[in-house]
Amino acid sequence: MESKVYSSSEDIRKYKNININYDINLRNPSLVAQNTPFGEKSVLRVEYTFAINYLSPNIGHIRFEGLSDYYSEEDLKDLKDKWDSGKAPGDVQNEIANTMVANLAPLALLLSKALGLPPSMPVPVINFQQMQKKKEEPTYYHG
Repeated sequence: MESKVYSSSEDIRKYKNININYDINLRNPSLVAQNTPFGEKSVLRVEYTFAINYLSPNIGHIRFEGLSDYYSEEDLKDLKDKWDSGKAPGDVQNEIANTMVANLAPLALLLSKALGLPPSMPVPVINFQQMQKKKEEPTYYHG
């Protein structure tokens, strides 16, 4: 994990629109034997990099690097061979990337707060006035 801030907290608060760019890279798949309670199983281990870049202006970044294991009942050797030839299945890449981001998003939010950067992931915006209007509108049922 690496993080860096290029501006002071006071300067960062002045900016109204900061572009946050997410860069995800999955590479170097390998087959690894892993002991489980059910015996030894093969997993596809993939290196990842997940970078959150604060741009326009460039005020900082948060970067994670690590390994992610993919378990499947399908032939992992065939999957690795496809990946090595540049034909990694999109659904497998999506599953690995989404799991990785879901696990790292809470940590990224904590880091962005500690560094004085804007939230690294979109957070819900609460609007009590809109909530009140929705309660006042009648609900119609059609049968």
